[in-house]
Amino acid sequence: MKICAVFCVVVALAMGSPVPLNTQQCPCSSAARSLLSNLSHIMEKEGKMKHRDLFAGFNCTDLEARMIPHTHTASVCQPIATDNTSCSDRRNSSFSTTECLRNIRGDLHYYDLLLNSYEPSVSDLSPVMTATKDLMHCLKANGAAAEGAFPEWVVWSGSSFDDRLSLCKTLKGFHVRAITMNRALAYIASGDHRK
Repeated sequence: MKICAVFCVVVALAMGSPVPLNTQQCPCSSAARSLLSNLSHIMEKEGKMKHRDLFAGFNCTDLEARMIPHTHTASVCQPIATDNTSCSDRRNSSFSTTECLRNIRGDLHYYDLLLNSYEPSVSDLSPVMTATKDLMHCLKANGAAAEGAFPEWVVWSGSSFDDRLSLCKTLKGFHVRAITMNRALAYIASGDHRK
């Protein structure tokens, strides 16, 4: 299954290990790796991209991450609590792979729409946009696509400075969400949720 290859890659990357050879040809593994890598690249470069400085005039690292207000990926993709878990806020209900993947696809769909609506400097965002679409297509091939319309979430004001400020916050949120997605996919691949 293609999704399992993604999880192997995510676990390998998280552990600092080389990517297993049998997963390198899977489109999902390369898309997941590319998405996280491209988001990390923008954040590490602090927006200083080939065509312009996306975050000129402010320090993006000092700003809060803007998370999607209407999805529940972090909570529905949280692993099932075990007896040796010390976190008191862990879920005790059963883990739903279907619900988790549906929320991940919803997040990807929303960020795809959002980034495509950002008009300035699209070329600097194109690697993230391409990786997002690639991962969406891979997950869609392995399950139902995200359904329904998303609530209106006004991000772009038309002011260059305010829009770049919003872009920074949005990319930071997407980076955090991409890490959550990768961890959730690794959990699903591990099979621990079936025990």
